[in-house]
Amino acid sequence: MKRVPGLTLRRLEVFIAIAEGGGFRAAAERLGVAQPSISSHVQALEAQSGGALFERRRGRGVELTDLGKTFLSHARQLLAEADDMVSDLSRFRAVAERRVVFACQRSLSQVLPPLLANFAGEHKEVELITRVGRQEEIVDMIRNGTANIGLFLGEQDIQGLRATTVGHMQLAIAAAPEHPLARRQNIPPAELSAYPFVGAPDGSLLGQGIAALLAGIGVSSVDLVSKATEFEFLRALVIGGVGLYCCVLDRVAADFDSGALVMLSLDAPPLTMEMRQVFSVTKPVSPAVALFAEHLRRQLAAHNSKGDKRLPIT
Repeated sequence: MKRVPGLTLRRLEVFIAIAEGGGFRAAAERLGVAQPSISSHVQALEAQSGGALFERRRGRGVELTDLGKTFLSHARQLLAEADDMVSDLSRFRAVAERRVVFACQRSLSQVLPPLLANFAGEHKEVELITRVGRQEEIVDMIRNGTANIGLFLGEQDIQGLRATTVGHMQLAIAAAPEHPLARRQNIPPAELSAYPFVGAPDGSLLGQGIAALLAGIGVSSVDLVSKATEFEFLRALVIGGVGLYCCVLDRVAADFDSGALVMLSLDAPPLTMEMRQVFSVTKPVSPAVALFAEHLRRQLAAHNSKGDKRLPIT
C-alpha cells in the first residue's frame, strides 16, 4: 500500500470525530484535546488531500464536502484495519508469551520425550513445540529466533548463545563384534589411533567435540574413513565393520544388549560430554520459557540421581 506522507492515524481519528460530531468543538471534547490542535490536524489533512474536507458555516458547525465524504469512507476503513492489526498483534503476543519452542539435538531425542510429556501434562496452559536437528541447526534456530531455548551436547562456547550446563551424557566407542578390539578389556586409548573410525563430516560441532574428548584421553588422531550426518547411516557402517564409532551411549545401548555391536572397554575414565541448555544473548526469556527451562533442569537432575547409564549422568 502506498504511503501518504503526513497521513497519521491520529489525524484520521480527528477527521472522523469532526464528521460524526458535527464540529471542531465537539471533536475536541470527544478526544480530550484543545480545539487549536483539531484545527491544525484538519489543515494538514486538507493540504495533503488537495482540497477542503469541510464546509465551515458560522453558527451551524461544519458539513463534509464531496471530497470529505470520499475521504471519510477511506478513513473509516483505514482505522478499522488498524484496529484489526492491533487486535491481531495483541493476540499474537498473548500466544507467544505462552509458547515454548524447544530445539533439541538429534543425539538427545531418544532421552527427552518422557521429560517433555511430563511438562506438557503438568502445564497445559503452555504450547510446547519441539524441533529436532543437528547441533549447527540448533545454534541457528536460537540465533534467528526460530526457537527460544535449545539443548545440545558440547563443551565449547558459541558466540551469540548463553549456555548453562544441566548434566552430562555418557558416550561409548562402538565396534562390530568381529573387530580386533571387540573382546579385549582395558584397552589403552592410544591404540585406537591405529584403527579407522566413522563419524560426522568436517565442520560438525558435535564431531569437533568428540575429537577433543578422544584427544583428552590419549587418542592422538582419529582417521575418519566414512562420514555421515545421520546416526542410522553411521550405525550401519559400524555394524558392517567399516570403523569404530564414538557416540551417545543411549543411541546404541539396544545394539550392545542384542550383540549387534560391542562397547569397547577402555583403560580410561568414562567418556562424558556436557549437556548444555542454551538461549540467545539478545532475546528476552519469557516466563513460559523460564518455567520450561527450570522444569527440564529438575527432570534431568531426577534422572541423574537414578544412575541409569542410558540417561544423562553427573
